[in-house]
Amino acid sequence: MWFFIHNTNAPDAASCKPAHAHAHRDYLRAAQDRMVTAGPYFGADGETRIGSVFIVDFPDLDAARRWIEAEPYTRHGIYARHAIHRYDHLWPKQPNGDDS
Repeated sequence: MWFFIHNTNAPDAASCKPAHAHAHRDYLRAAQDRMVTAGPYFGADGETRIGSVFIVDFPDLDAARRWIEAEPYTRHGIYARHAIHRYDHLWPKQPNGDDS
C-alpha cells in the first residue's frame, strides 16, 4: 500500500540539517526497497527547501507512521510536522499497461 508523506521543515531546518544529513540519507537508503520516490520541495524563490515528500510502500498506515517517526530529521526536529495519506498511482499508466 502506497503512502504519501508530506514533511514541512522547521524554521531552523537549514542550520540543523548538516548534523543529521548522513543519518537521514542512511535511513532512506535502508528503506530504498520501500521507496517509490522522495525529494525536497521548494519555496516561491525556487531555491529554499521548505520540506520533503516521500511516497513509500508499507503494509498499513501504522507502519508508515512508525517509519517516519523514526526518521532522523523527524527525531531531531528538522521536520516540524508531517502528514501521511494513502496514495493511489493513476497516471501515467504503469509500463505494463495496468491502469491500477
